[in-house]
Amino acid sequence: MLFQEKISPGFLLAFCFLFLSAIIPTSFADEELPVLGEHAAFNLEQEVEIGEGFYRYLLSRGMIETNPLLDRYINDLGARLLSALDHRVRDYRFFIVRDNSINAFALPGGYIGIHIGLILSARTQDQLASVMAHEIAHVRLRHGLKLMEKSSSVTSATVLALLAGVLAGGGTDVGAALAFGGIASGQQAMVNYTRDFEYEADRLGIQLLQGAEFDGRGMVEFFQIMGKASGNSELGNIEYLRTHPVSSNRVSEAMSRLKPSAVNNSGPNTFPLFKDYLVYANSDSMAVSGNRFRQALAKIKLGKEDSADPILRDLYQENSDNFWYGYAYAENLEFLQNTDEAEKVYRQMLDIYPDDSIIALRLMKLLKNTGRYNRALSIARRLENRYPDDKAVFFELADIYRLLDKGLQEMIAQADYHRLAGSRDLAIKLYNKILGAPDIDLATESKVREKLVELNR
Repeated sequence: MLFQEKISPGFLLAFCFLFLSAIIPTSFADEELPVLGEHAAFNLEQEVEIGEGFYRYLLSRGMIETNPLLDRYINDLGARLLSALDHRVRDYRFFIVRDNSINAFALPGGYIGIHIGLILSARTQDQLASVMAHEIAHVRLRHGLKLMEKSSSVTSATVLALLAGVLAGGGTDVGAALAFGGIASGQQAMVNYTRDFEYEADRLGIQLLQGAEFDGRGMVEFFQIMGKASGNSELGNIEYLRTHPVSSNRVSEAMSRLKPSAVNNSGPNTFPLFKDYLVYANSDSMAVSGNRFRQALAKIKLGKEDSADPILRDLYQENSDNFWYGYAYAENLEFLQNTDEAEKVYRQMLDIYPDDSIIALRLMKLLKNTGRYNRALSIARRLENRYPDDKAVFFELADIYRLLDKGLQEMIAQADYHRLAGSRDLAIKLYNKILGAPDIDLATESKVREKLVELNR
C-alpha cells in the first residue's frame, strides 16, 4: 500500500496559528487584513515565505518524496514547462506528495505538489504535464490570494481557516480551501470566481504545454480520464475533482484552444519507468507482473535481490545509456554487497552523464561506506564546485571530513549545509566559531566573512 498520512484538525489549527503569528504583522493579528494584491499585504517575499513554510512542514512530517531520482524527474518536467513562461518573477519548486489520493495543489510562492495517486492515474507524460501546467498557472495568476482579495471580510481567522484547509488535504488547493472550507459557503459569487479561475488556468496551462512542446491534448485526455473515474463508485470521491471540477464546457473550451504545434517526443519514453520506480519506492509490496523492469523491482521488494539481478543486468546491457536501468541495477548490486561491480556501473554511467549529481553522490557514499575516504573526498570536492547550492553534497562532505579527522573542514561543510538548509542561526554560529579557529587561513576567513554578510542582510 502506498504511504498516506492523516493529520488531526487540532494540530493543523495550532500549527497555522503559530506559523501565521510569525508572518502576519502584529498590528493585523486581531484585525481585518488589508486587501491582497501584487503590492499589498502579501508581497512576493511573504508569498514565498508562506509556501516554503508549508513545504517544510510537509517535509518534516515525511509527506514529501525525497528520492533524488524521482524528485529530479518531476522538477525536470516542471522546468521544461517553465521555459515557456514569460516574465517569470518567482522560483518554482515541484514535489511529490506521498499520498495515494488523486490530487494536486499550488501553494503561494511557487510550491506545487503532485500526489502519487494522480501521477499513477496519468497514462502519459503529457497528461501529467497538463496538471502541472494548470497549477503553475494558478500560481502565476495569483488565484489563491485573489480569492482572499475578492472576499469582503478577509480577517486573520479567514487566513487561519484557509491555511488549515491547505494542509488538511480535503481541499489542498488554495482556492478550494475557501470554496469548500465553509469560509465562502453559500456565496455564489465566490464559487463563480473560482470557476473563472479554472478557465483562466486552463488557458494559460495549454499555452505552457504547447510552448514547451508537450502535446496539448494531454490536458483534454486527463479531463476525460477524470470524468470517467468520477463515475466509478470506487473513485467517485476524487479530491482533484472537488478542487478542479470538470464540466463538458470546460473540456470543449480546452479542445477549442488546441493549436497545431511542435511536439517534442525525442528520446526514450521514461514516464512508465518513472511510475514503476515511484510505486517501488512507496509501497510495501508489488505484484511480479508487467514489464521486465517492474518485475525486477517487485522481486527486490520481496527480498529476492538475486532473482532481480539478471533481469536488471540484461536491461542495462541492452540499453546502457538508460538512466533508470543503470541506477536500479547498481542499487541492487549494493543490496547484494557486490560493491566492486556497483562502483563499475556508477563509473560507466558517469562516463555518459559526467558529474551527474545523483550518480556521483551515490558513488561517493559507496566509497565512503567501504572505507575509501580520500577517493570519496575527491568526488565530493568536484561536486562542491559544480553544485555549490546542493545541501546534500555538503552533508556528505562534512561526514567525509569527520572520517578523515579534519575538524575545521568538517565545521565549514556543516556550516554550509545548514546555510543551504535554511538553518540560519545555526549556520551563523558555526561560521563565527570557524573565524575563531587558530588554524584558519586568510582565504577561508574571507569566504566565511562573505557568507556571514549574506546571512545578516
